[in-house]
Amino acid sequence: MDVLVDDLGEDLLQITCANGDIVDVGWYPAWNEQGRLRVVAVRGQDWEAPVFSAQPDKDPQALLQALRAALASLA
Repeated sequence: MDVLVDDLGEDLLQITCANGDIVDVGWYPAWNEQGRLRVVAVRGQDWEAPVFSAQPDKDPQALLQALRAALASLA
């Protein structure tokens, strides 16, 4: 993790759907080895009340599962 920590910011990935809904992936707190991934789905730019939120484990399958769930929550 110490090798990657400089790349682990709040803004890792953002997917904007055709209707304006957003799936966002970030690392919180940013640039901190003890941080965690956070995946949120936002409708209507309402960042205060996401329709989906998860903190998946630090492995690719958990992240993929959270991304799929976030996208499904916007369907």
